[in-house]
Amino acid sequence: MKPRLIQTALAALAAFAVTAGAADLVSNGSGLRTKPILGAMYELDLLVPPDLKGADAKTLIEADQPMQLVLTLKSGLINRKRFVETTTGGFAKAAKSGYECAKTPDFLAQFDDTVFRKGDIVLMAYGPDGLTTTYRKKSGKEDPAAYEDQALGTLPGLNLKKALFAIWLGDTPAQASLKKALLGTP
Repeated sequence: MKPRLIQTALAALAAFAVTAGAADLVSNGSGLRTKPILGAMYELDLLVPPDLKGADAKTLIEADQPMQLVLTLKSGLINRKRFVETTTGGFAKAAKSGYECAKTPDFLAQFDDTVFRKGDIVLMAYGPDGLTTTYRKKSGKEDPAAYEDQALGTLPGLNLKKALFAIWLGDTPAQASLKKALLGTP
């Protein structure tokens, strides 16, 4: 078996395992990332273990426990290039807040072959094996609720999870109102 095929198969198994464990997680908050004039870009949901529900941002960022970010694309203006540029900027802000990680280019490289479409979902799930990324794309017009999962990979280590979560929960978040919504605060 080719190395890329093996990596994809392992990532698919990890994505299934993390998604299967999602039943143990609860919603901490959800909100929209908006841009002036352009409107809603994406919706982001934060799922955490019950004992972390309502925790402060720093606790959530630094927790070495399973949790997930579910990003649903709300705009057709988001493409791979814009996603990578914006996320790179988010990682830079996270680094300034003390959450730097050398694996951020590896995280972004997972999206090299991804075609972003409105309505698709990026699932970023942290668990014992690291951060597993899955791209869920709508699979057909016959069933608008049907999705096809594309496992993008699993990257080990807590530092990447901290940097990723700091994009939205850190000292300089992508959008202050979205941070408040994810924390479940009015």
